[in-house]
Amino acid sequence: MPRKRKGRHRIQMARSVKASTLLVTFSKCCCGLFTNTSELSILCGVEIAIIVFSPGKKVFSFGNPSIEMIVDSFLTKYHAWILVVEQGKMFIIS
Repeated sequence: MPRKRKGRHRIQMARSVKASTLLVTFSKCCCGLFTNTSELSILCGVEIAIIVFSPGKKVFSFGNPSIEMIVDSFLTKYHAWILVVEQGKMFIIS
């Protein structure tokens, strides 16, 4: 008897049109991203920081051991570099 289904299929990636769906998807993905980041930091023993801007222009951040420590150490190490944001794109100028 032949199978009617072919098994699991990959879901096509596309941006949500509805605002409510977009926010729910963002919150689920953001939570998963922070969980995976925490696991990576613990398993590999690295310092890590993530800054995420939501579709509603809110800022979410995660850092292990803390976001402030990591950003401060980055800025002191690369003090000659300047981060410039123009038209939604980020550039590092030395």
